[in-house]
Amino acid sequence: MHGLATWFRSPLGTIVLQKEAALLVQGVRRFHGDAMLWLGPIPLPGVELDRCMVRHRIYGSMSGTQRWPIESGSAASTYNGVIEALPFPPSSMDAVVLHHALDCCTDPRTAMHEVYKVLRPGGRLLVCGFNPLSLWGARRIFARFRHDPFSDLRFVSPLRLLDWMAVLGIEADEGVQYLMYRPPVALGRFEARLWTRLRAALQRSRMPVGGVYYLLGRKSVAGMTPLRLVRSLRHANLASAAVPRPTARFPQ
Repeated sequence: MHGLATWFRSPLGTIVLQKEAALLVQGVRRFHGDAMLWLGPIPLPGVELDRCMVRHRIYGSMSGTQRWPIESGSAASTYNGVIEALPFPPSSMDAVVLHHALDCCTDPRTAMHEVYKVLRPGGRLLVCGFNPLSLWGARRIFARFRHDPFSDLRFVSPLRLLDWMAVLGIEADEGVQYLMYRPPVALGRFEARLWTRLRAALQRSRMPVGGVYYLLGRKSVAGMTPLRLVRSLRHANLASAAVPRPTARFPQ
């Protein structure tokens, strides 16, 4: 079993899952269509996906991770493999959820290309992962030099992810949301009080240093101008553009 899947069973890992579940449930309830693919290292407890408007759900456990338990008669199926080579036809998914899937894969950039391929135009993407620009990212660096559940992870920064999405043609619906403004270790009573005050201050200021980030996006529809390009055109200075002058032969 993947080290991260084992870590999620720890007290701190359970807290992370509880914080993430609230956002994931909200995001998934906004999906609709025929098929949704959920990829991640573990089944997420407490996520009531039966209320999701997608008719069929595919739960993909990555190689070496825990498989999703599927009840008989459920409108769901499972997939076990790697994200870098998804065995689904192009444009076959109405929604894809990457719950720490990019953290666990070998090549996150290739994985995003695969996700883009299987998403239909207008399909929704939800990404939840660890933020390397945080104390959790510092733990990832420390884990390179000793055995740790984070040793095999590859954190993708939200800024890099947004760049990949823009190049692929996936428009971010909203801004990046952050959570887990606390160290990635157990805290004593005094430290807990100190970090409670600091966490509250960071959350109020919305500093992008939370240990976990959450991002929603939508694949651009073929033939539509990306929203970012539209905004840039609105603010472009078109006054200096060359305009043909009228002539006597062709008056305006």
